[in-house]
Amino acid sequence: MTFRRCMALNVVAAIACAFATPAWSNGNYFFLTREIPGNPEYVIFGSVKDDQGNHLNHATVTVHVAELVLEVTAQTDILGRFREPDLGRAINDLGYQVDPSLITVTVEYSGYHIAHREYRGKYQQNKGAIEMNFLMEKNGTK
Repeated sequence: MTFRRCMALNVVAAIACAFATPAWSNGNYFFLTREIPGNPEYVIFGSVKDDQGNHLNHATVTVHVAELVLEVTAQTDILGRFREPDLGRAINDLGYQVDPSLITVTVEYSGYHIAHREYRGKYQQNKGAIEMNFLMEKNGTK
């Protein structure tokens, strides 16, 4: 292998490494932490689909914490996925404890309503990652 060819391969490898990162999943940064570094305290993530199994892009997912009157929203991506910032850290920083019974999660998408909500994981857990998947149905259908 010539010196010039070896240098060209090194440049290509360096560029590839510069753009590659372990946080990327399927070409995007869905699970990349967007808040203060450290272990997450209470993070809600999941997906939103319609009753035909299609991913709903740009659905608005809202998490409301009743006691603190704290509300956080996120938009779904092209694959219908969402991830809220670390609510547990925010709640703890305000001097409160996470109480799952005071947290509600809703989804809004024009022309649709929530038909089914799937909670995966330990019910009413107050620490860690909580997966919630939503099935939306067109308004006026049963």
